[in-house]
Amino acid sequence: MKKSLILLGAIAVVLLMVSTVTAVPQVHSTPMMEIVNEVEQKKTLINGKIGVFSDKIVDKLVNVEPGGIISWLINLITSLIEFIMNIINFISSVIQLAELIITLINLITTLYEAILQFIEWIQGILNPESFGIFE
Repeated sequence: MKKSLILLGAIAVVLLMVSTVTAVPQVHSTPMMEIVNEVEQKKTLINGKIGVFSDKIVDKLVNVEPGGIISWLINLITSLIEFIMNIINFISSVIQLAELIITLINLITTLYEAILQFIEWIQGILNPESFGIFE
């Protein structure tokens, strides 16, 4: 009986410790998650994801503070510049992809020519009459 009570007490203490460690108050987790989401959005903006960028423009235009028309124009121009930069990044990545495809095609052509030369070389080895030594 005494052993079972000690065992139950130990299990209860372990469960209490686990629940205490894993419990995170809402007050501390919400600001941290907002920071994590903001960092992830900035990371995707840096990587050039246009879909997330369009949401960011909507956020900037919706969250414009009443600071005057000059601050609104500055925010609008900043958003347009960021949008244009993302378009330029997208176009450069498409150009890099096209260059990669062209290089791949050139390499495949070179490989094809090398295979043809190898086949001709093997045919020359297997067909010694073509050398003209035995004539």
